[in-house]
Amino acid sequence: MKARKSPSGKGRGHAIGAGVAVAEEPIILDFVESRIGAFNDRMGGGVGVRKDRHGYTLFRDDCGEPIARLRPRPDGRFAVLYWSVFHERWRTIGDFGDVILGLDDALEYIAKDPMNCFWR
Repeated sequence: MKARKSPSGKGRGHAIGAGVAVAEEPIILDFVESRIGAFNDRMGGGVGVRKDRHGYTLFRDDCGEPIARLRPRPDGRFAVLYWSVFHERWRTIGDFGDVILGLDDALEYIAKDPMNCFWR
């Protein structure tokens, strides 16, 4: 459907439907978020994902408790962080800095939880 000109003369980017002007917003697909959701579905669900300015936060669907944060890096991999209940903030895993993994490996790492820090 073509956008019609509005009475103000500014018709570009707006469509008129049923007498109401509706802004046409571009749809931005987040493939990382959809891949996390697909992994969650394969594993049986129970985890939600929320994107914010620091990365992707994984949390428990039942109580909202944070599980992990995946912080994107310029090289396409992710720093994996866990939520510390003692410090009440995101912390690196281990004593030697961030655990840096590709998305699939990071999700597997969180699911297996070898350091026993995600699934308390």
